[in-house]
Amino acid sequence: MTNYVIHGANSMHFKTRKHGAGVVVNDISVAVRKLKPYTFAAQQSSDVHKLYGVAHGDSVYVQLNGRSYCIDRIDPTRVNAASTSHDGGILQAPMPGVVVSWLQLPGSSVAAGTPLLVIESMKLQMTIEATQAGILENLPFAEGQTFQRGATLAFVRSENPSGASV
Repeated sequence: MTNYVIHGANSMHFKTRKHGAGVVVNDISVAVRKLKPYTFAAQQSSDVHKLYGVAHGDSVYVQLNGRSYCIDRIDPTRVNAASTSHDGGILQAPMPGVVVSWLQLPGSSVAAGTPLLVIESMKLQMTIEATQAGILENLPFAEGQTFQRGATLAFVRSENPSGASV
């Protein structure tokens, strides 16, 4: 059994495992079928949702109902199995792409889950959200500028009393 962790809004984590042609998320079976390249239908009971997905290494980046999620494969035999960081105030590019638009400006106070920018990669647009509450400090890329996987897209300084970034 392979386990996965889904990172999404409010950094919620779900235990997921592959099961035949579908997946089981927190003991709920979800049937998944491919519609066309990067486009899938996920069905749980009578509810069917269209989603977009791109695989990169041990991660799958998914867009569902206007929200972006990262699904990381957790391999207990590898030391850095979950090396894609979604913690702290540094927001890194999940894949190479281009900045489509900024939704917040430097100096803005943001809550965890606040949409910060829209990026595009392989004809898929994704909204990048703040992983923590704080002040948006740095926007190193302008709209229309390209970036590589792992590039820092934004930095959110924590508003904790000590003033330290987390």
